[in-house]
Amino acid sequence: MGACSSTSDTDILTFERSSTALDYEIELSGLPNEAMTAKAEETLALFRRQEDGADSLAFLKRRATGDAALLKRLLRSEGYYAGEVEIDVADATENDDGEALPARVTLVVAPGDAFTLTRHDFVLSAGMAEVPEAATLGSPVGAPAAATAIVGAERAAVEALKQTGYPYAESGKRRAVADLEEATLEVDTPLRSGPSTVFGEIGFDGLQDVRARYLLTYLPWEPGDVLDMRKLRTFQREILATDLFEAITVTIPEEPGLEEGPVALPVTVTAEERPFRTVSLGGRFSTDNGPSISAGFEHRNLYGENETIRIDADIGLELQELAFGYREPQYLRSGQDLLAGLVLKREEDDAFDELSATGTVGLQRRLDENWVVGAGLLGEASLITDQGEETTAFLAGVPVFAEYDDSDDLLNPTEGVRFRAEATPFAGIFDDAFAGFLKIDTTASAYLDLFGDKDHVLAGRGRFGTILTDELDTVPQTRRLYSGGGGSVRGYAQRFVGELDENNDPIGGLSAVELGTELRSRVYGDLGGVLFVDAGSVSEESFPAFDNGVQVAAGFGFRYYSPAGPIRLDVAFPLNGRDADDAFQFYFSIGQAF
Repeated sequence: MGACSSTSDTDILTFERSSTALDYEIELSGLPNEAMTAKAEETLALFRRQEDGADSLAFLKRRATGDAALLKRLLRSEGYYAGEVEIDVADATENDDGEALPARVTLVVAPGDAFTLTRHDFVLSAGMAEVPEAATLGSPVGAPAAATAIVGAERAAVEALKQTGYPYAESGKRRAVADLEEATLEVDTPLRSGPSTVFGEIGFDGLQDVRARYLLTYLPWEPGDVLDMRKLRTFQREILATDLFEAITVTIPEEPGLEEGPVALPVTVTAEERPFRTVSLGGRFSTDNGPSISAGFEHRNLYGENETIRIDADIGLELQELAFGYREPQYLRSGQDLLAGLVLKREEDDAFDELSATGTVGLQRRLDENWVVGAGLLGEASLITDQGEETTAFLAGVPVFAEYDDSDDLLNPTEGVRFRAEATPFAGIFDDAFAGFLKIDTTASAYLDLFGDKDHVLAGRGRFGTILTDELDTVPQTRRLYSGGGGSVRGYAQRFVGELDENNDPIGGLSAVELGTELRSRVYGDLGGVLFVDAGSVSEESFPAFDNGVQVAAGFGFRYYSPAGPIRLDVAFPLNGRDADDAFQFYFSIGQAF
């Protein structure tokens, strides 16, 4: 059972090739399957050092002898315990035409029969809790006796004990008995549990500005609960996710002591706080909106419990916006945040000009790793100028949302799905008359890693929005549905998908539909390219009527995959553009389009 240990690639030092190095070829045959052959070619020094050559024939023979031992380990790892390897090393020669031929190393493997694991038992210490049978933990009982699977089952058994109050559990030296004639193997693995334990007192080391009582709100156990190592890891992960620390370790004593169980083990949290203030600066450019710069300030620990305030300013030729945000985590219950915000906006756009203030307050709750839901209150006052006429709108709303995200990266997703649905009933005064309507907007995107290397990704996006009301004119221009621009249908100016008025300005609609797809590929190193097609339609009815057709655009882009995220440069062309549409649109920003 010498192969019943963790296997890993052998690290080999590399040196500059000697001018007198001996070139050689390798012939490897006899391994039971292609997967083992591929593993051998990745692992054996003969293959890994082939380009360097060998200093001499004797050195080449020593290299081959060492690789023969590695081949036997590889055979045992897959259950071939009687395997043999025959080596032949031939010196460089010449052919009949006098041409030099390299040295040749021949490795012929005789794997023998794969041994069958007929029995694998865990031998438990006296008084220990039972553990699952080896076969249920992945041990190949009744199948080829693959050493890696046997070791994996032993590790799983130890982990099962650590999850049930035995954090000091370990496996002992296994005993394996092989029947060479029958090609069978029996294994006994001793398990030592140590004392049974429960969670004891919690101590914090390294806290300066963060309050311990806040960190305790993430505690996934109660004092006296059976100690489960998984809960320690969960606690550590949750605290680190607060973004308040450079490093966090959650530990129990290294030694169990001599006390008999159940032992109340103290838990120590060692923390290294990080700076709580962040200043950011960014910029973007598109042909429809021109250049803009953004700046932000964030403080993540106002009063010692991760209370966060953020101020963001966005200044462009058409849009100037100042946003204040406040977040209080773990509000009233674990996983729930209190959010409040105020946005001051001034915008001059082809659709309308806007001067507005919007305040929000609400609760956001994380249901699990992927789902987040929220609800709140909204109040908005706006002065709207459209075709030279000024109107005012005073609205109150109750926004609710549900969001699902299992994608693998925020700025550069390569696999997974994202979905968000928002619904807000509005009521108030618009143009001196009562206005009431329900706005629903949903978006979804999916990402497929085509070859499993994250270098070639097929991405798709869809959107459906509707406003339930009788007439478009009862909805303020600022709350209508629009489409077009860098985040929706590229190739058309912002909000330019849908019907235009007599001045070729967009009027918005009561429904919107969008579809888009991208093929993203890394071409060389951190450089990549994108091909995409986007389409969208906006209707004046609450359900899409497609009276104005569907605007379609296609284009290409370039990506530089920086440490901060992909830097995006896209060029898009309307495929069925109107006289009011530009021949192309250009976008430059950080992050993928969706």
